[in-house]
Amino acid sequence: MTRDLVQALWDAVGIPFRLVLFKQEWLPKFGWTTLEDLRIAAVRPWISGRLLDVGAGYNTLVREYGNGVGVDVFEWGGGALVIPDAAHLPFPDRSFDTVTFVACLNHIPNREAALVEARRVIRPGGRLVLTMIDPILGGVGHAIWWYSEDKLRGGMKPGEMGGMWTSHVNAICLKAGFRPIHHRRFVYGMNNLYVFEAD
Repeated sequence: MTRDLVQALWDAVGIPFRLVLFKQEWLPKFGWTTLEDLRIAAVRPWISGRLLDVGAGYNTLVREYGNGVGVDVFEWGGGALVIPDAAHLPFPDRSFDTVTFVACLNHIPNREAALVEARRVIRPGGRLVLTMIDPILGGVGHAIWWYSEDKLRGGMKPGEMGGMWTSHVNAICLKAGFRPIHHRRFVYGMNNLYVFEAD
């Protein structure tokens, strides 16, 4: 068996621990792949040029990619720039080739304005890449994930959502000036990867 197949089988054995019971930072001790690793693996092939990662958290994606900047409204450590609002980015027009929102658009109350702002800072033909869970799975998850990021920062704020449906994601991205070019499910079909191109 290949190493990838062995890892996939071991990850499948660990599903209850990986996706529900254990904090993500515990997983490497058991040889399991983290959800962050899976999200980055899904997003990474679609990134090119200078990257802006919105809702960067620990800034892992930017640090691994090496060319760009991460922003977040909460200080997680890792070097992301802390900003007051994702709808008011401190960057000139057309500053980035790729903008990512990895598992965070549902946590941005003014998400439509944040997408319009993302369109402002991305060059024409640049890419918007995001991941999202649906509202049912996200709602259950945020209720049972005792270690989730929203609990670390004091709970869900007004306007935050557990997740978003594909129709909602597509509608607000289209409205902001992005056209869809790719969509697929990952993490056992529970997460969605969306790729859009700036008009």
